[in-house]
Amino acid sequence: MSVDLANPSTPLPAVADPITLDNCASEPIRIPGSIQPHGFLLGLDETHEHVVLASENARDFLQTPLKLILGAPVSVLFERELTSMIQRQSCSSDPDGMISYVGAFRIHDDLFSVVTHCVEGKRILEFERQDRLVGSEMMNTVITNFVATLSRLETEQELCDAITKQVAAMTGFDRVMLYSFDEEGNGTVRSEANSGLLPTYMNLRFPASDIPQQARDLYVLNTVRIIPNGNYVPSPLRSSDGAPHIVDLSLSVLRSVSPIHLEYMRNMGTASSMSISILSEGRLWGLISGHHSQPRMVPFLVRSACDMLSKLVGTQLTTFRTAARLQTLTKFHAVQRELLTHIAAQFDYIGGIGSQMDLVRQVTGADGAALWVDGDFQHVGITPDRESVARIVEWLDNQPELDLFETRYLESVLPWAREIAPVAAGLLAIRVSDIRQKYLLWFRPELVQTVQWAGEPIKLKGPDDRLNPRKSFESWRETFRGQARRWTSAEMSSAREFRAAITTISLRRAEEEAELSNARFEQLTHALPEKIFTADDAGNILYVNDRWREAGLSEGGRWYSQGRLSPEDEERIAAVWREHVESGEFFEEEIRLLTGSDNVPRWNLVRAVPFMRRGAARAGWIGSMFDLTERRERETALRMTEKLALTGRMTSVIAHEINNPLESITNLLYLIRHDLVEGSDAMQYVSQAESELVRISGITKQTLRWSRENSGGSESFTAGAVFADVLRLFHGKIRNRHVTAELRGGDDIEIQGIQGQIRQVIANLVANAIDAARVGGTVWIDAGYASDTLVEVRVGDDGIGMSPETVRHLFQPFFSTKGDLGNGLGLYISHEIIERHGGELRVESELDKGTVMRILLPRKTQVRTGTMREGEDLLA
Repeated sequence: MSVDLANPSTPLPAVADPITLDNCASEPIRIPGSIQPHGFLLGLDETHEHVVLASENARDFLQTPLKLILGAPVSVLFERELTSMIQRQSCSSDPDGMISYVGAFRIHDDLFSVVTHCVEGKRILEFERQDRLVGSEMMNTVITNFVATLSRLETEQELCDAITKQVAAMTGFDRVMLYSFDEEGNGTVRSEANSGLLPTYMNLRFPASDIPQQARDLYVLNTVRIIPNGNYVPSPLRSSDGAPHIVDLSLSVLRSVSPIHLEYMRNMGTASSMSISILSEGRLWGLISGHHSQPRMVPFLVRSACDMLSKLVGTQLTTFRTAARLQTLTKFHAVQRELLTHIAAQFDYIGGIGSQMDLVRQVTGADGAALWVDGDFQHVGITPDRESVARIVEWLDNQPELDLFETRYLESVLPWAREIAPVAAGLLAIRVSDIRQKYLLWFRPELVQTVQWAGEPIKLKGPDDRLNPRKSFESWRETFRGQARRWTSAEMSSAREFRAAITTISLRRAEEEAELSNARFEQLTHALPEKIFTADDAGNILYVNDRWREAGLSEGGRWYSQGRLSPEDEERIAAVWREHVESGEFFEEEIRLLTGSDNVPRWNLVRAVPFMRRGAARAGWIGSMFDLTERRERETALRMTEKLALTGRMTSVIAHEINNPLESITNLLYLIRHDLVEGSDAMQYVSQAESELVRISGITKQTLRWSRENSGGSESFTAGAVFADVLRLFHGKIRNRHVTAELRGGDDIEIQGIQGQIRQVIANLVANAIDAARVGGTVWIDAGYASDTLVEVRVGDDGIGMSPETVRHLFQPFFSTKGDLGNGLGLYISHEIIERHGGELRVESELDKGTVMRILLPRKTQVRTGTMREGEDLLA
């Protein structure tokens, strides 16, 4: 179990479990509950005045019973000078993780180095017995001289040799060796200083299992550890009540070590040892390990100086590695620059990569490289065959989040790759595209390697199920196959940078292609006569062409809303659009589009089709609007012409057939006249009937014989005469509808034109007004001069009025607001008659307020000659 000093609340076990093969890696090495006996330990309370913790051997060094030491004030145990130095220490100024050297003091007859640190707010004091006094001036000289030596060193090996010799000289150990760790944690002896009393381990390897991970973590936290005598008997820690005490001793200089490690030392034939951690870039790079054939003590200040030198070495190692990395990266960048310059000059950048495969290989310093693009395979150097590369690519495709993959042991992830290990034990691959199957792969062959271990790298299980470290450290050889030379961080960085550069080029090409595509699309859509738009699934407009803008349509919102469609169409189209979006089917509908500043509705055919992204994901819709108004008008005009022609032919037949009955009725009225008294009401009715029969006869004759020659000339008559005839004609209808008919003036206004046709128009307008008026409402008629050149006749009602849409269609043939009661020809014919007189028929109407029809005629009318279409001269 390891205890995190940054988390003081971590619970500490009261009793350590027995060490076995299963729990070796979790042995509580930070909380052994005891110390080495070459010194003693005291723990002070939060006030730093009273002893609450002590090692059992403190009684021997202080020559005081343990029960008197525990709970005693510091001032009682030590002389004034040492007490004063202890009381100056403060956990607030010396936080957890900081070790302070108090000084060297004599206690009774022994010389002690006093070291202190804080744990959970409590002050820990360690008294380490020294065999000699070390001056700080000597240590400063050693450090200064070594710093001068560092400036002359050029390689890692020179640095390793220099620090090894310096530590050996300072400590006097029989054997001092330096070994560095690889990524797996195995240590290789890089340098050794040996007196000849112990065997040499130069160039041998120590397996990672020799140092469990928790021990490695402790080497980073506490960088110096000494064991003066490997055969020591630990001194337990006791608290105020005399019970065993568990405290985190991670920073302790006296901390008792694992019994397994002590057995390991004895198996190596060493009586004492010391280790110094070498940290580089925050990680454990290696260890300096000193061994002695006899028990040996190294003073604290000497160890501190060694620790200082190791930190300088760690800094220098970082400098060497940074310089080497920069040199490597510079070389890789030069290769990339040459390669990217060639690629960027070509539009087909993938083709550019394929044509420079040797440079691609040099991007990572690989033995071979391959480019795979959707099944197309190009390669250079030592690579697997096409089939094997295809299998690797298939596996990479199944790792969607893996933009870069590296391994020195391909067989570990692809067991079948054992057969290609001679050419591709190591693989470094980058994914060039997330859409297409594009990969760059670099390969390294297996590196058959024979390793010399310092003894067979296993730990043995004894008969009592106890872990026993190996007893033999004789050179033991092992051959490794299937693994390639490791990919360095610089090589992987180069691959990542190259991928980023390719991605940038790809994005630039995609942007250029997108810009070109957009330009083509816009030019095409602007050239089309239709209104073009694109929209998302919600119908929101994303793009419109010039025809859309020219129609006065807004460029935002939903294409079928924002007042673009007639109210009757908007709700219907919104529902249909949602159905098509859900189904993803082609959309086609006819709509009435409100265009221009006056929002005139025009019929349009709307078509919209979805356009897709790669992977069949819908990106939006592209739509067009084709104006159908003119085509509809032509079709309507053609139908009307055909209908008018048929109606005219039928009317001619009817007019011809009613002539004989009209003559009979005329004769009968003539006979009735002789039997009536002159001046009687009946005589007036007969005269009126005769007048209407003459008008009807005239209509039928005009229908049958209308031509340029017999159209007749205009005549002059008063408005009053026409008004009287019309109101008399509709007297019964006015009475039945309970409508009030008002003649508001203008009886004497003179009108020029064909009187029968003008009467026909006014009668049609009055009839429509009576039909439109409310029951009990009012219909009125008047005449006047609109200007010096125009005569105006007005017919009005206070009825329900008409909508603007109805008014727009009012003069079209066969358009009627009366349903089956009207044929839709009355106003059409009236409009034609007034136009032939050189005048104008206008409408003013407002819903719920009524309608006014205005006839404007020239005061001097020249009726336009010409042939009327058959059936035009009909009353509604």
